[in-house]
Amino acid sequence: MKQKTWPEYLRSETIFNNAIRLRQFIWVIQAYIPASSQVLEVGFGSGTTAVLLADLGYRVTAVDIDDVLVERVQKRYADWIQQGLLEVMKADMLSLPWKGRSFVLAYHQGVLEHFPDEQIVQALQEQARVAEWVIFDVPNHRLKVQHFGDERLLPPSHWRFLIQRAGLRLVAEYGRDVHRWLYFLPFGLFSHRALLSWPWFGRMIGVNSIFVCRSLA
Repeated sequence: MKQKTWPEYLRSETIFNNAIRLRQFIWVIQAYIPASSQVLEVGFGSGTTAVLLADLGYRVTAVDIDDVLVERVQKRYADWIQQGLLEVMKADMLSLPWKGRSFVLAYHQGVLEHFPDEQIVQALQEQARVAEWVIFDVPNHRLKVQHFGDERLLPPSHWRFLIQRAGLRLVAEYGRDVHRWLYFLPFGLFSHRALLSWPWFGRMIGVNSIFVCRSLA
């Protein structure tokens, strides 16, 4: 079977789906980064997370290296861009075109697991150069399924090692999403309050890991 390209894979992503699927990731961003902050999404994919954060009051610049995705998101959210609510542009995460501390936050979801260790470290170093905070979300070894096909399903301990190698300070770690056989658990365990009050629970069973980091520079 032919491997899908990123534009093909992301074609069906909607704001509604991402609002539900990534609510815990967004809650973590809100807990650490005040609305109205200048934030950078590195590898925006469908662009829906950037739009959600812009709607919550963040000043979002979103970048991706794929020309088709950049053009698609620029057209789909042209009104947002024209109103100054969102900026969308092409950029390489390994060489970001901004001076140091141009943003309060650099964030991304489902990006780094597609790259080898050396590029992950380089990307994190670039993000820590241009932003004070780095918050990212990746699938871990509990997921078991490679949805796109080339994901590296690494244990959280390896991500902590890479964060340390990149020279960032790990402030907090959370987990989100669980296997379906755990759906019998009370809904309250997956609420906003539980996520932030009992981070150990999500870390223990989540199939995705959320890392909150700060630059040491």
